[in-house]
Amino acid sequence: MDERQTSHDRFEPRLKRRLSIGLSVGALVGGALGLLVGLIAFEGRTAAVVATALGGAIAGLLYGALVGSFAGLESPDPGEEPSDTSDPLSEPAIEEQGEPDLSGARERKGDDR
Repeated sequence: MDERQTSHDRFEPRLKRRLSIGLSVGALVGGALGLLVGLIAFEGRTAAVVATALGGAIAGLLYGALVGSFAGLESPDPGEEPSDTSDPLSEPAIEEQGEPDLSGARERKGDDR
């Protein structure tokens, strides 16, 4: 249970930080693009330009939330990955078992014929 809590404690702040960055950047960029499109398309009609900028900010907010939440799911930064042990490099490396030597078995099988 302690390891699960530790993993959750590392994940939650990273997700919150990236989600809030995505929300704010998305709203700003969406609002700016909406304002630009409104100025070009509606040629100075104030209500239409404001509505377009507001619509762009809302769309950017939603897109930023999506991208920010997905960015929070990516792997942790190098060196901060969760591990089964506290210091994984202190344990000796696992020795792999080699292939069994079947050459003697083949020779004996050939003698039986």
